[in-house]
Amino acid sequence: MKISVLGSGTVGQTIGAKLAELGHEVKLGTRDPQKLAEWLSNTSGEVSVGSFAESAAFGEIVFNCTNGMGAIEALTLAGADNLNGKTLIDITNPLD
Repeated sequence: MKISVLGSGTVGQTIGAKLAELGHEVKLGTRDPQKLAEWLSNTSGEVSVGSFAESAAFGEIVFNCTNGMGAIEALTLAGADNLNGKTLIDITNPLD
């Protein structure tokens, strides 16, 4: 299954790596994909990194793993058309 993971912090990286390990194709969405080059090279399975919009368009289902304060911005950047009709699993980190 193609899975989008929005958020590239510890939670997003952990969820993304585990889903890839389980055989899913995963695209992590982030503001700055270049910052994840090392993580990407150390993660096995079918994983890639892109913008929030690229990730949301890619996935059949979407995990929101963003920080609570950035969740609305990340979902806005992902784009309503890219999220339309997809299951969104919200494991947003609490607001601080």
